[in-house]
Amino acid sequence: MTTWFTSSEAVAAAKRMAAAKAVGDPVCSLAAVGQPNPNLVPHVRRIGIGHYDNYWCLIW
Repeated sequence: MTTWFTSSEAVAAAKRMAAAKAVGDPVCSLAAVGQPNPNLVPHVRRIGIGHYDNYWCLIW
């Protein structure tokens, strides 16, 4: 089972992407504009999430 939690690092990365109006941050395992595709998320124990505006950052 995967535990999803709000990650301050992921939120900060989402804010940086929104400010830059660009997808991608070295902190993120997966970055997206709009909701990330769940098929791209691996089955791991924990995933940190953060979003700001329409930008998402997932860290595993």
